Amino acid sequence: MQINFQQLRAIMKESGLPVYRDSEPTTAVYPYIVYEYVNETHVRASNKVLKSIPLYQIAVITNGTETDYEPLKKVFNQYGVVYSQFEGYPYDENDATITQFITNVRCVNG
Repeated sequence: MQINFQQLRAIMKESGLPVYRDSEPTTAVYPYIVYEYVNETHVRASNKVLKSIPLYQIAVITNGTETDYEPLKKVFNQYGVVYSQFEGYPYDENDATITQFITNVRCVNG
């Protein structure tokens, strides 16, 4: 299903996880979602942009395991959102090992 940005944000919120753009507040409790704008491509005809198709990177940040992104996956599947496979990347935050499980979603604007 093609969705626009507002629909994507509403669907992410339905997962029950807190949702933040670009960065989380220092008071955020794991797990939570952080999404970022990555780029956009265009659908063109006769040298005119008919649609902009932005790409958003969505990360579930957790100190837990891959089960923590299941609520997001569940709502994406419920609404037919097309998303890339999740990939996990560990990193250190305040001397604790944290994992971000990352996927990407393209939206349609215009």
